[in-house]
Amino acid sequence: MSYLEILGMIGLGLGCGLSKLGIPAALVFSPILAGVYGGKASAGIIIIPVIVSDLIVMYIYRKNVDKKVLIKILPLTILGIIAAVIFGNNISDELFKRSMGIIIFIIGVLTLLKNFKIDFSKLSFLFGFLGGIAAFIGNVSGPMMSIYLLNIEMDREKFLGTRTWFYFIINLIKVTLYVLVLKNIQIETFKLTSIAVPFVFVGVFLGKYFIEKMNQNMFEKFILIISMISGLKLIFF
Repeated sequence: MSYLEILGMIGLGLGCGLSKLGIPAALVFSPILAGVYGGKASAGIIIIPVIVSDLIVMYIYRKNVDKKVLIKILPLTILGIIAAVIFGNNISDELFKRSMGIIIFIIGVLTLLKNFKIDFSKLSFLFGFLGGIAAFIGNVSGPMMSIYLLNIEMDREKFLGTRTWFYFIINLIKVTLYVLVLKNIQIETFKLTSIAVPFVFVGVFLGKYFIEKMNQNMFEKFILIISMISGLKLIFF
């Protein structure tokens, strides 16, 4: 394993930890890893530290979850994942990476529309379906889900708890499909991610420390601004 790969795995671990606290680091490391390992292989690499970060944040916010929201949006997200499985398993690796870019672009557009005060809270079917596709293909549906949850006026703790429980359920489905359908999780995958996993803990607690310094209003503005910047970066750069 090269020094560059080791640094990449450290960055992946930190990024996965930060992403669970609403900081969309996946929009940075996901395309980079796709360029190095290929779209399908990178998706398998990313999912392992992501699930570890889910478990950590679920424990921290275990008493803060809106079950009604989960029941409402999860079936639509699973439908999006099924569509992504059919689509993703029948295309070349190069086209798979391009599909990831399209999904990220859609997230960017939705993020920009949020700036015009458009209410997406009644569009759970759209967020769920597109979120499922984005989650399966590129692990990049975080900003989209953040916008949806902020629109239904959750406080910071419930936002983080509900968001993490949602992704834990989705990620368990994804890792099963990765193993059985895409076959992109192998022994080498675990060797790489064994470096990333310890740094997930560091990323989570750095993010938690940062987020807890904000009041509710500042937290919401932070999430929206970061999402908007991510969208603009993907669209214009």
